[in-house]
Amino acid sequence: MTPGPTQVPQKSLLALAKQVTHHRTPDAAELYKNVVTALQQVCCTKNDLFLLTGSGTAAMEAAVTNFASRGEKILVLSSGKFSERWGEIAKAFGITPIFYELAWGERFDNEEVKKILAANPDVVAVYGTLCETSTGVGHDVQGIGKIVKETDAIFVVDGISAVGSVECRTDDWGIDVLAVGSQKALMGAPGTAIISVSEKAWRKCEKTSRQAFYFDLVKYKKNAADLTTPFTTPKSQLEALGLSVNLLLEEGLENVWRRNAQLAAATRAGLTAMRLRLTTKFPSDAMTAAFIPETIDAGTLMKTLENRYGVKLAGGQGDWKGKIFRMAHFGMIDECDVLGVLCAIEMTLNALGFAVPLGAAARAAEQSFGVL
Repeated sequence: MTPGPTQVPQKSLLALAKQVTHHRTPDAAELYKNVVTALQQVCCTKNDLFLLTGSGTAAMEAAVTNFASRGEKILVLSSGKFSERWGEIAKAFGITPIFYELAWGERFDNEEVKKILAANPDVVAVYGTLCETSTGVGHDVQGIGKIVKETDAIFVVDGISAVGSVECRTDDWGIDVLAVGSQKALMGAPGTAIISVSEKAWRKCEKTSRQAFYFDLVKYKKNAADLTTPFTTPKSQLEALGLSVNLLLEEGLENVWRRNAQLAAATRAGLTAMRLRLTTKFPSDAMTAAFIPETIDAGTLMKTLENRYGVKLAGGQGDWKGKIFRMAHFGMIDECDVLGVLCAIEMTLNALGFAVPLGAAARAAEQSFGVL
């Protein structure tokens, strides 16, 4: 139940079990074309889209080094462990980040973004996050995109943990560069990063002194004309990822978004019924995070859930390490998973001395689902 890596569908796992074949062949080119086309649909974009061998952070690094030169200024919308990474990457390459920084669990004010950009017209790019996985916050990417679109800056979004589970209309929302990871809501194995690039972003790229070799997107664009990548294509992973992504498209993106919203609402209802405090008033429908009661040791809670009930949750990071747990409700997760996990949490809390009326979480979740 962690927000990545998530479970991989059986048919995709079977594709990974097949013999590895060469990646510079007609069938590899056809596979590349089909996977890129499917991912463009999931990302709601007609922009160029490329596949990098690496985790989501590979796409983040490419999104920094290809669009900001050493010494240039970027705006980082920082409100958690993963959005902080934008600034860390920038500093590693001599790019100057300025921060609009919030307390964890809060959401950015669009007017404040507008003021910061007006006061810093030399900002070349704004870096934000669709779902801050360390806190569970879903940010108003659509609203921020409208503001950035009115400037010369490009808008770069980390959609790693949420694209494929919640609404993200890349082109309509003015997202110039979108970074995604295969191992989250796309239900792929870890190891493939996805990045889309708008025409506005390409114009900035042309004027950028790129500090990249493996992640030089100009190379990827050149090779994409031949339906391949500049380096070894993870062909087996792409075959498996393509099968998983097609499951999302067969269900219909809006149906997927609606289903995940229902699972999210039921999860939040169940946790609240256990008297657990959610981490934010602005939750993403990709995942939910809640504070662990102060009387409960976080490590004991997590180990009990995993060893006794087979439930793996993610813990807190940074300032919230040992204080929260995080759980996803995307990909293969369904109503029975949510109900079972809520009951496991409920029984574990009781066993550790935090009294919760048995059945309260399931009843609240079922009411949210409309069962009761």
